[in-house]
Amino acid sequence: MENRLELMDKGTERRFSEAPLSSEDPCGDPIGYQLILELQSTLNIEKLLEIFFHHLKREIPCQSQHYISESLDLDLREGARARHRAEYQLLIGGEHLGTIRFHRRHPFTEKELARIEALLGVLVLPLRNAVHYRQALRAASHDPLTGLKNRRAFEDDLEREISRARREQQRLGLMVIDVDRFKQINDQIGHLAGDQVLAEVARALKSSVRRSDMVFRYAGDEFVLLLPNIDDTGVRILEERLHAAIAALRCVYGDQTIPVSITIGTAILDQGEDGKALFEKADLAMLYNKESHHRHQAAAVSRTA
Repeated sequence: MENRLELMDKGTERRFSEAPLSSEDPCGDPIGYQLILELQSTLNIEKLLEIFFHHLKREIPCQSQHYISESLDLDLREGARARHRAEYQLLIGGEHLGTIRFHRRHPFTEKELARIEALLGVLVLPLRNAVHYRQALRAASHDPLTGLKNRRAFEDDLEREISRARREQQRLGLMVIDVDRFKQINDQIGHLAGDQVLAEVARALKSSVRRSDMVFRYAGDEFVLLLPNIDDTGVRILEERLHAAIAALRCVYGDQTIPVSITIGTAILDQGEDGKALFEKADLAMLYNKESHHRHQAAAVSRTA
């Protein structure tokens, strides 16, 4: 396990290059052995880190623990940040499991750092198992091309959000988004170009929504957004932001720049409406808007002719 300690107040950095730590040694004490037993009880990453931090604080005072995994899109923090930080890159067998940081108000001693490293050696194998489990779940619920949640995940999340909206008496919006002229891109430029367009559209959508919003690749060139607790003004602002983000895309494939635009249909959950009816309402709104756009284009062409 490669690890790094950073002393934030002095702006200095120290590196450690010991041999990888092993979780086979229970640290030679009851606390370490108990930690091993508890870490083996779950494949939930959040629960693993909660168990670990609980044990760590019993030995070494810490104000916070912060775990980041870019590959799993996880950013998990417990406690409040403080001035001093010990930071470790968690590696096992060449596999990067993420970054973990510990904060507190005063510097860590060499003895404390050695103990943290020994306990991290206990954590890495259970964490790797939990990461692999999360990756397997993610593969079943995410689209590999765009990294967005897929149709199966959408259907599960839709039912959950409808239940939440009714329980908390909040509005729920749903957007259906279709990439314009996508078949033409595939036919004239190629399917790899079409894949690139979908990936860039997905990134633009994800970067344009609120933190509470959810973005899915539903099928083909169709995307769906779930919008908890949104009003009509919020819908209008988001639609404008999405159109602007897509219009700003510069999608270059080979020597061709591909213009990209989208059509959006939005619906708000009505009393007594189920998920299927809500989706169909948004889908019909999208089709209506697409047809209206085509009519306007046709009218403009006939006027110029």
